[in-house]
Amino acid sequence: MRVAVAGASGFIGQATVHALLQAGHEVVGLSRGRRGRSDRPGLVWREVDASRGGPELASALADCEAVINLVGIKRPEPGQTFESAHVAAVAAIMTAMQSAAIRRLIHVSVARPRSEPHRPTQYLASKRAGERAVMSSGTDWTILRPGPVAGPGDDFVRNLAATIRHAGVFPAPDGGHAPLQPVLVEDVALAIAAALERPAAIGRCYDVVGPEVLTLREVVTRVADALALPVTLVPCPAPLLAVAVAALEKLPEPLLTRAQLGLLTHGLVGDPGPATAELGLVAQPLTAAKIVALSAGVEPWLGLSLRLRRGDEDMFLKTCSKGAVHVAWLVPLAVALIWVLGSLTPHVWWRMLAANLVLVPACLAMVRLPWLELWRPSLRGLLQGVAAAAVLLVAGWLGSLVLFAVTPEARTEVAAVYSWVHLLPIGAAAVLLPLIAAAEEVVWRGAVAFAVASRAGPWWGAATSAAAFAVAHVSLGVPALVVAAAGAGFFWAWLGLKTRSLFVVLVCHVLWDACVAVLRLY
Repeated sequence: MRVAVAGASGFIGQATVHALLQAGHEVVGLSRGRRGRSDRPGLVWREVDASRGGPELASALADCEAVINLVGIKRPEPGQTFESAHVAAVAAIMTAMQSAAIRRLIHVSVARPRSEPHRPTQYLASKRAGERAVMSSGTDWTILRPGPVAGPGDDFVRNLAATIRHAGVFPAPDGGHAPLQPVLVEDVALAIAAALERPAAIGRCYDVVGPEVLTLREVVTRVADALALPVTLVPCPAPLLAVAVAALEKLPEPLLTRAQLGLLTHGLVGDPGPATAELGLVAQPLTAAKIVALSAGVEPWLGLSLRLRRGDEDMFLKTCSKGAVHVAWLVPLAVALIWVLGSLTPHVWWRMLAANLVLVPACLAMVRLPWLELWRPSLRGLLQGVAAAAVLLVAGWLGSLVLFAVTPEARTEVAAVYSWVHLLPIGAAAVLLPLIAAAEEVVWRGAVAFAVASRAGPWWGAATSAAAFAVAHVSLGVPALVVAAAGAGFFWAWLGLKTRSLFVVLVCHVLWDACVAVLRLY
């Protein structure tokens, strides 16, 4: 049979073309452009916009015996709306079929929520309008309604994987309790080919869904488990997420659209029984092995992972000294040293240097860490440190604006800290500042952050390090400095755990200190 496939270059379209060719059919692929096309024996491409119809579409259908309509969009695009893609395209295809004397039509729509929403989204409403137009067309129609479709190049599993690799927190619309029945794209393609070949399927609607009913929470957890990455689902009101998703839609390849958010909020389910009994479809489950295969090569969203834990790479943390026992003696010792030294000399630089001359040897001797690896210099680490310093400078500037607005007297405290710069000659400060910064990385980021992270996890390591670093600054008597120590300390601990490097943190720390001291940004 010679079959025209509208939307043949799309995700489901490519799988459908493969299934039809495997079944021995000839295929005429209809697409608006060349993107997604591949040349194969038995496949002919014709460039035409199915939503506009006209003589060009009727000519493209010449000599065909059936039409499969896969035209669909997930967000409005320039020159194309949900109405034009899901309703006008159906009318145009049926008009062209009539001109070409073709009666057989397979129309692919979407599964239904378990309970229809009171106010369906434009996407869902247009899909239902397209189905009604098909049913009243007078053609020999069959309607297939897939659930969430997973497969190579999909925007379901791959986008979930990108999100989970980006961060360990997943915002679940309305708690993520909506039921879903994921189906593999190859099963959807097989159902289309089977419906085409079975006259008994004419005038019938089939749900093409997977064998398992899973909540969104369960799907996310299954993907995270397959990737060996922990994830925490945070319930978020769907209307609030819709605002963020509306902004995401402006990106060329958004992780989620408002249409998809609506489906994930209300669910997509169906009855696989009729498709199994009448089309012979035995849908396969979305297994961990399938998820791993589909997620291969998927990078974190925006190419940036906010995770501190790296799945299999957690072997690094296992080489670090266990437990928070170091915090129990480090913080009291540091505070006591700074207080005692403060009574001996008012010179803040000598106090910090003397305290670290005691703390650093103690940490190196008593805390088991891969110190050489943590301090290994590299060009990549240098660039990472410079970039991190730029980020911290901007964040610090914004934070100082908030601090000064809430506590105006903090300006006086910051001015007092700036005065410390003049306690040393420039040459001495240029030497002493990096030495003290390096000592602080050994003590607060190494002995505290990495040690705690090895037991309680990296985020606890970063938080504990920031808190201990802030407490150690209390004895200097400058509240604004304590706030800055907490914020910068958390950032530096996060950076060290993220890069598994104290060298990167030192570069960032020294550049930040130097810029603040010289430029007086805050």
